[in-house]
Amino acid sequence: MKSKNIKEKKDYGHNDITLPNIGKKIVVPIFWTIVVVSGLWSLMHFSTPETKLEPYTKVQKASAPFDNSPNAAIKTKLERFTETQQTEPQKILTSNSEPKKNNYQLPRNTLEHIQKGMKLIEEGKFNTADIQFEKAAQISPNSAEVFALWGTALRVQEKYKGANLRFAKAMELSPDDAEIAFNWGVSRFREKATDEAIKLFSQTVELSPSYFMGWYYLGKAYGQKNNFDEEIKYLLKVTKLKPDFGWGHFDLAIALSLKKKFEEAAPHFEKAIAIDKKQFEKPFVVQFLTALGRHNPIPPKKEEKKKPEPVAKQSKIRTTENNKSNAEEVKSEGSDHKMDEGSKMKKTTTNIKGTMLVNGKPPGFNAIVFLETKTKMKAPNQKILKINIDQSSLQFSPKHTIVPVGSTVSFSNKDNEVHNVFSKSLNNQFNLGAMSSGMVKTISLLQPGPIVLRCNLHKDMVGTIFVVPNGYYTKPDKQGDFKFKDVKSARYIMQAWAPHLAPGDVETNLKSADLNGEDKILDFNIKTDSHPEEIHDMVDSVNYNDLVDNIDIELKQAIQDWENGKKYVSRKRALMAITKYYDGGGLKGALAKSFSEKRSQNLEDKLDDIRKIISGIGAESKSASAESLRQKVAFTISQLRNNVQELEARLNPDSIKLK
Repeated sequence: MKSKNIKEKKDYGHNDITLPNIGKKIVVPIFWTIVVVSGLWSLMHFSTPETKLEPYTKVQKASAPFDNSPNAAIKTKLERFTETQQTEPQKILTSNSEPKKNNYQLPRNTLEHIQKGMKLIEEGKFNTADIQFEKAAQISPNSAEVFALWGTALRVQEKYKGANLRFAKAMELSPDDAEIAFNWGVSRFREKATDEAIKLFSQTVELSPSYFMGWYYLGKAYGQKNNFDEEIKYLLKVTKLKPDFGWGHFDLAIALSLKKKFEEAAPHFEKAIAIDKKQFEKPFVVQFLTALGRHNPIPPKKEEKKKPEPVAKQSKIRTTENNKSNAEEVKSEGSDHKMDEGSKMKKTTTNIKGTMLVNGKPPGFNAIVFLETKTKMKAPNQKILKINIDQSSLQFSPKHTIVPVGSTVSFSNKDNEVHNVFSKSLNNQFNLGAMSSGMVKTISLLQPGPIVLRCNLHKDMVGTIFVVPNGYYTKPDKQGDFKFKDVKSARYIMQAWAPHLAPGDVETNLKSADLNGEDKILDFNIKTDSHPEEIHDMVDSVNYNDLVDNIDIELKQAIQDWENGKKYVSRKRALMAITKYYDGGGLKGALAKSFSEKRSQNLEDKLDDIRKIISGIGAESKSASAESLRQKVAFTISQLRNNVQELEARLNPDSIKLK
């Protein structure tokens, strides 16, 4: 049969899209293209990637009987999910949602039973694993997290009836938890109970609209029903929420191909390949793109070699982090700020170069050199990042991370084991609590300095984050050479850091860098007794109970000064209680990272209400008395002490006395 030239025809409605002319010797019929992508679609629908779950950030207790017998009725609550969608469509689960006390932090022996259960599942000892989860549930019978973990473990074993029982119990205990809804939805999806899975994934995205995996599985569930229009709609949303999620592009391309929208599918196949060539450049895809005349067999290695060094352009420094996290890097704009430094100023920007050596050798890839503004103010166009640190193969990945102050870090558990990530580093104490497989928890890093990451359940897991203060930063190359270009001329403190440097090594090598536009050469030749494989920490010695005592003293004295008519002094004391002790002392940040920003902010708001009354601000200040103020102070201090007690139990889990 003679080949014919076929003009390309695009139709984004219901008509077919014919293939372009690719020469007389190469003609791929549409029929075979559809066969190819259909086969690939079937393959991908049976090889869906593992999930990454939302954290247990909102837990509500509910008293309900639980029948643990095998024949017990499964209360799925699916009708209630539909009603919830109709009555509360705007409810959103955020990282600020505050968990119920004593339900967020599981007892250590509960965690140990869960950990044993996970290991037994890996070994294929499923019945013994169930015994461990049952013991965990007996110790913590009101913990939605325990039953959700148990349900997930049963799902792995494909024991869907038992999984449904445990997820139903978890939902009874915490009906508004997006993670539980999602996990249960995945179980129903694997079970091929597609309609129930769709309702659960719909509940998930209603509670957590920004959670891309919820939308992804919602689309996949519709695809499982061969409703490709709905699948395409939701996968398009996934690619907008998470542009670097290869599976989102890949499955979207397949769904579009099955609707014969070949030209729309091709760019998503190409994006998936660009994200992970090894994973997504399948023979089916190559044949599809070749048929459309779009396949480029040349590997894109040259692009990787062309990555620029951290070089600033137009009065800026742009630092590119060389890790494979989901960092959101924003290009800096040129600075329009003018300097007013007097006659010594030669140029508004300055170039710096130098070499960093540790014991005469380059410090390694994880070192950093930075300029901290002496004013502590941000540098022009200073940006923040959003990055991921995975727990994978019982390690932090990446093991060493550098972020500017104010950035957010999401911890994702990609192991099958439970992790409990914590830090005792100076100004950055936190404990994220138990994290099952797939869970994600996010914190904001508002205090500069090194953070050493550890896991309470795996002592060999160690990693670092260096939070760079306001200013500029860059990384030395293989030879230890570094450069800053077009830095705003001002006064800076210049420092060099690497994970194996002790705090004293860093402090000894501080430099003052007063820049006036004249290019400078500033070198670091650091001597240390540390070995390259060591990791040093600055442990936080803050006594949070002492901070609460100081807040109590300042507020009581402020009330007394207020009674005596000393308006200025009373206002100053009330403000100091918040700025110097609650915030400046680190208590606010520790509560925010270990529990939630909402909890931390609520406590600050209570303190600020007292300050406003003392300062004569608001209607309540007109009728307030010294006695009413003292009652407010007593109540707020009591709440602070309870939170500190809970915080210290979390930061020192080994010291908890279990009953």
